[in-house]
Amino acid sequence: MFCSDGLDPLDITEYGHIDHCVREAIRLGMDKIDAVSCASKTTFDYYNMGKDLGGIAPGKLADMLVFDDLEQKPRRVFVGGKLVASNGSIVTKIRKDVLPSWITKTVKLKPMSEKNFVISSKNQTVTANVIEMDTEIITKLSTADLSVRDENVMPSMDKDIWKVAAFDRTYGSGKGVVGFLKNFGANIGAFASTWSFHENDLIVIGSSEKEMAQAANHLIKSQGGMVIVKEGKVISFLPLQVGGIVSKNPFEDVLYRFTGINQTLRDNGCKFQRPHLMPLFLPFLALPSIRILHSGIIDVKKRSVISPIA
Repeated sequence: MFCSDGLDPLDITEYGHIDHCVREAIRLGMDKIDAVSCASKTTFDYYNMGKDLGGIAPGKLADMLVFDDLEQKPRRVFVGGKLVASNGSIVTKIRKDVLPSWITKTVKLKPMSEKNFVISSKNQTVTANVIEMDTEIITKLSTADLSVRDENVMPSMDKDIWKVAAFDRTYGSGKGVVGFLKNFGANIGAFASTWSFHENDLIVIGSSEKEMAQAANHLIKSQGGMVIVKEGKVISFLPLQVGGIVSKNPFEDVLYRFTGINQTLRDNGCKFQRPHLMPLFLPFLALPSIRILHSGIIDVKKRSVISPIA
């Protein structure tokens, strides 16, 4: 079988998807028919779905691609046994399905304010536990001394320490956690996303509680996406209206907006090439070392919950 994990619009534009796996396998010496089978029939056979899917036979649900040459695009495309595309043109009417509300109304959060991002302390300074980014994905635990203003522990742009928050946006429990993040580096007010592992929390990274609330509210209103706020304005936005993780927009628009999110963060000083991966992986419990979910800040190796203040 073939697997293609973690693709983004840029990858699909440059390489393709499972079709890329087929081409690479053939290039590396696999028989053409075996490569096509790995992308279709054997996958469904393995998961005991072969009686309905994966092959061409009476009674099976048949999606078929007809090639003159496997190195080129298919000449004809059949979906459900019906011809839908021929020689690069759509030859049938595409039905526009209406998505049910349970998959388009998944950001179940009340409007937020600056108070949602406060970390309280009565001290003048505190030693904070910090999620330090080694890469866009890998983290480690560090500490930093931070000042307190009006009983609210403040981020520090001088130390490149930000606030980071995770909220349960799927089940409407109202649960959320705020902590600290190091090594983001972008000169913005907030970056928020509903696209994240494991629980598809709403993740917000920011230097300003006011702009963190603005970014969160933008995604609550739009029911999903990735958004950047700077100086009180939305400067980049990718809508993800389906489950908060998939866009209904045309592919070309998604590619443009996705590229814009990463480019905007890099242009504003973010230290990483693919900053969209940060909110995506911050709740991901399968990787080291410190993660944040709406249920808490987690030390993965110790399997323990960490307080934002040491």
